[in-house]
Amino acid sequence: MAMASPLRISYNGKGGEFFVLLIKNFFLVMITLGIYNFWARVNAQRYMYEHATLAGGRFGWHATGKERFIGFLKAVVIFAAILGINALLGKISPYLGLILPVAIIVLLPAIIIAMYRFRLSRTSFNQVRFRFNGRAGNLAAVTLKGGLLTVVTFGFYAPWFAVEVRRFLYRHTFIGSSTFDYDGDGGDLFMVYLKGILLTMITFGIWQSWLTADVTNYHTNHTIFQGNRLRGDIDGADVFMTNFVGKLLIFLTLGIYAPWWMIKLQKVMLEGTSLSVEPDFSKMHGEVDMGASALADGLADAASLLDNIADFLA
Repeated sequence: MAMASPLRISYNGKGGEFFVLLIKNFFLVMITLGIYNFWARVNAQRYMYEHATLAGGRFGWHATGKERFIGFLKAVVIFAAILGINALLGKISPYLGLILPVAIIVLLPAIIIAMYRFRLSRTSFNQVRFRFNGRAGNLAAVTLKGGLLTVVTFGFYAPWFAVEVRRFLYRHTFIGSSTFDYDGDGGDLFMVYLKGILLTMITFGIWQSWLTADVTNYHTNHTIFQGNRLRGDIDGADVFMTNFVGKLLIFLTLGIYAPWWMIKLQKVMLEGTSLSVEPDFSKMHGEVDMGASALADGLADAASLLDNIADFLA
């Protein structure tokens, strides 16, 4: 009896359409002195998501520029308050000035959880939203252990750390009542990286495309959805040729070809993912996570802005 063909993700985005969208975004960002950037990013993300389908179900992106902008404004106020308080404490004692930076580091797992929760809550498949129920305290325990072991092993523990974080995130990710799981192994991932890094060095960087494909395929092949394993078979040669030809054409066209390259690369990466059986759509129903906030993304945007300002003033 012949085995059923895997259900592969299909991507039908077009470089020309994406080019027009980016041109529109560019001019609106310029006219609004950068304010439209939040809407521009949402528009680009939505285009990337909504042109991907699997087994007849379409992916979607439901964030809005307004909520991203409001999240950014709230983050600016928070950062301003933090910097002001930190400056006052620093005048009292240099040691007191370290309290808030340490507090931010301690709160980092909560920020990561909030970002992940928001982004999943704005992502859908077959018109059903994803959701996340992981807790910051549990992620803090994972990151504390993994971070310390990565430092004391001079980075060698990083693959095990990456596996533990991914397992935590996947096991708390749902779409309706359908669950995800991840059963990767740090030792196996270490060997993937070791082989890839050595070959990248030997080939003066050429093997980087195969390393990217191998790592992505490894994570995909160890991802389980509704009890069925996903399959990743991205070809490193396809990644290499897409990047080589794309970046060459970007150079020759003074950047104009960039949207076509982005779409082609997205197609190569997504269409290398498939399912062995059709998803059970009857288990995909649920409510939108209205408690998810764009504040954490706003904090990341504000931090990036402050970093750019610091670089400019340096």
